[in-house]
Amino acid sequence: MQLLSVSLPAHDANITYFDGAAVRYIKCERTRQEKRFAFGAPPDWKGEAESLWGVSADEVDDVVFTLDPAALPPALQRALGPDLLARVASDGSKAERLPAEVCAYLGVKQAWLMSHHFAHALSSWMLEQRPPDVQIVIDGLGDGRPWSVYRDEVLVAAGDIRNGSIGWGMREAGKLLGVTYGHYNDIAGKVMGLQAYGTVDPGYLQRLRQLGFAQLKDLWAVEHWYGYRGDALVGRLSLLDWVATVHLRMGELLLDFFRRFARPGEAVSYSGGVAQNVVWNALLQGEFPGLLIPPHASDEGLSLGGIEWLRRQHQLPALRLPGFPYVQSDVAVAPPSDRTINSVAQVLAQGGIVGWYQGQGEAGPRALGNRSILMDPRVRDGRQRLNEVKKRERYRPFGAAVLQEHFGSHFEGPADDFMLRSCRVKTGDFPAVTHVDGSCRVQTVGGANPPLRALLERFFQLTGCPLLVNTSLNLAGKPLAASPENAMQLFRDTPIAAMVVGDEVHLR
Repeated sequence: MQLLSVSLPAHDANITYFDGAAVRYIKCERTRQEKRFAFGAPPDWKGEAESLWGVSADEVDDVVFTLDPAALPPALQRALGPDLLARVASDGSKAERLPAEVCAYLGVKQAWLMSHHFAHALSSWMLEQRPPDVQIVIDGLGDGRPWSVYRDEVLVAAGDIRNGSIGWGMREAGKLLGVTYGHYNDIAGKVMGLQAYGTVDPGYLQRLRQLGFAQLKDLWAVEHWYGYRGDALVGRLSLLDWVATVHLRMGELLLDFFRRFARPGEAVSYSGGVAQNVVWNALLQGEFPGLLIPPHASDEGLSLGGIEWLRRQHQLPALRLPGFPYVQSDVAVAPPSDRTINSVAQVLAQGGIVGWYQGQGEAGPRALGNRSILMDPRVRDGRQRLNEVKKRERYRPFGAAVLQEHFGSHFEGPADDFMLRSCRVKTGDFPAVTHVDGSCRVQTVGGANPPLRALLERFFQLTGCPLLVNTSLNLAGKPLAASPENAMQLFRDTPIAAMVVGDEVHLR
């Protein structure tokens, strides 16, 4: 049986295909090399699936879509009818069959429209050891609400957008701070790094502690800060302190929120764009050790949730995704030899910056060792050099990849394979990965990525340092490289010392 899940939000389009034996996935920005790529019209998805996998929509047995009905032509929006949309938005059903005229427009025989938030909730299936007790989804807006909580896959609580949204609050805060962006969904991640440059104001924090989770709009309202400072100009000049204080309070509220709906010993899956905030994730992990966050927690994972829903509809055996998270259907390459590993480790040990393109690309927005730029973390001006290479803001931090068994010697906090938790750096030995507040987001490397592990081991043998700076193989405003040609273009456009594509090493 062939199943197809197509996610067509206003950004980060993605498709998952099950051909009866294997699952294939693509975030379309990779192949298109356009950050936050969205199709110009919903039917355009067909060409992508056909060119990647040879998929014929007529041969697929069932299809599910996650999309904003407003993207459809007005006549087709009316064909959906208010009752269908209300059932999906209110969890009256997790998905509804699309009318024939809508299916014809989308280019399929039959299809479903699925709940945005429930697709998020199902998207961590490849990581689950057992079904989650609680599934929490928090983003800007989905299904007309900013958050949802499912227990045993039944919606038990949902947010009201009139009370505010964490995702939207972060976005508007970034605009006030003057954050530059190509797409508004890039703002929140930059604010996460920028807030560390502010100083928490104890008096304002006490005021914010009078607000609860149902008052997110007030929490993120800068007008309250201006009133507290007594002058709008003074308030604007101290916006970094405002965002640092609000960010801290938001973390406290998230922890209280999770306590309302989950118990520490339970399996809790967490998704949505807000689940990419590594500072808050570390706070939550401290109380909920069973917390599961997929690397594709934002909208780029919706089609993965959709394919799991279709599997259940057709009562198929559990799906498998070998090699996860290295599952992008981009251009894969053969692994590097020991000779290549050794020569690259030598370049890194001499302070060189190395582009690293291996295997298939990783799911999620963060490089996890297959589409990476690597560097010795001990280089004093490493952050400055890397930001100049990547043409991005100097205030932004870099992550690290560390041999799993050495994590505890150098970092304090929750270990994570997907660089989704913030840790404390124990010493001052690694300036290139240490943020202004002494933190770092860290990827622990066990056996899931043999080439990266072999490189780290060889670098450790040469230098006594078991970690490397690990940042994404792209320039600011561009997606991660999806082909050797993308990687080599970056090599030509930057002063990095080497580009490694599979077993080929290109040196300056």
